[in-house]
Amino acid sequence: MTFSELMEAANASKHPRPPGQWTPLACQIWREAEPEMSRRLEAALAWELSNGRIASRKTRQRMDEATAAAVVKG
Repeated sequence: MTFSELMEAANASKHPRPPGQWTPLACQIWREAEPEMSRRLEAALAWELSNGRIASRKTRQRMDEATAAAVVKG
């Protein structure tokens, strides 16, 4: 599962969720995902809380690029 797919699944809900809100499906995904993906989901929702908005596809792309760059430097 890619990070974009993970975020789309976590956002899947009958009703729009406020920034940073954990849906039941997001909690399940967080528990079952690989540790790195769980940390990314946690970071995305934390980012939402601090910025007061839902992470967009472009935001997720920037997060993926930053994570990849950090791994290379690692």
